[in-house]
Amino acid sequence: MICLFNRKLLATESDPQQVGHIKDVLQRAGIPYSIDPLRGGTRFGQARDASMAAKYGVRYSMFNTTTYVYRIYVRRRDFMRARRTLYGK
Repeated sequence: MICLFNRKLLATESDPQQVGHIKDVLQRAGIPYSIDPLRGGTRFGQARDASMAAKYGVRYSMFNTTTYVYRIYVRRRDFMRARRTLYGK
């Protein structure tokens, strides 16, 4: 478990495949990490999607435009090693 005050942002991704790649690389290197998913979009967009689905009598998932952004954190002391492992810098 990574403490909230002892973590540093390593990457921000919206592609689930890229998030999976980063997780695999960090696990192979033995670097602990945490991921915070953030829901993208606005309340207005969600309300619009729901009203369109109700208007046309279809499932909400057909109009759902919600996206997720994933923030990947590592411990501060592991940040440079994680960065080198992931990006080669």
